[in-house]
Amino acid sequence: MKIPFSLLFSLCLTSLVYSQNDDALDPLKSWELAEAKWEEKAHFEGKFRVWSPGDFQEKVDSIETPLGKMIYHTLYLAPTSEKAENEVYMISYVDYPEGTLPADSTELIQAMLDETQEAALESVRGEMMFSQDGFIQTFPYRYWRIDYLNGRGSIRTKAIIANHRFYTVQTVTRREYGMNTSTDRFIDSFKVFQPKG
Repeated sequence: MKIPFSLLFSLCLTSLVYSQNDDALDPLKSWELAEAKWEEKAHFEGKFRVWSPGDFQEKVDSIETPLGKMIYHTLYLAPTSEKAENEVYMISYVDYPEGTLPADSTELIQAMLDETQEAALESVRGEMMFSQDGFIQTFPYRYWRIDYLNGRGSIRTKAIIANHRFYTVQTVTRREYGMNTSTDRFIDSFKVFQPKG
């Protein structure tokens, strides 16, 4: 079951194609560091919180799949400043039917992460720069970076499986800013609400 990446990559391709310039960005004068107002955003329907440099827009799509109709939620922020380190900040999530992603089925979870990573790579015909597995709280994740657009663009993604919900947390930037502290702050701050009791 591949995750649809159409909204992310339409945003990525459009923003990066039209934002190319020869001026190197001084990270100390970036929009994220000098102008943005970082705040912790709690999204109660999505059951997560994250530190973000601005407010998200939200898009909801329903897609027919072999598992039935699934609702994909996408929250994104596309800074308009030419001094922004990242072109897009994005969080997506979808709920799978109960029992389709059992927490004790490590093989199924790994296969899901493998398939998602491969779909992301194919979508942009990019190059995988790194990929690693781990846990956020008690939930398994896969974290990777893909460079694309003939080496001009870079996407970092953390895919997380929390119970029957599948999240992706992503940033898109120019390749020369592929490793930046704003991406680290955004992606590393993502937390899933833990059930009480």
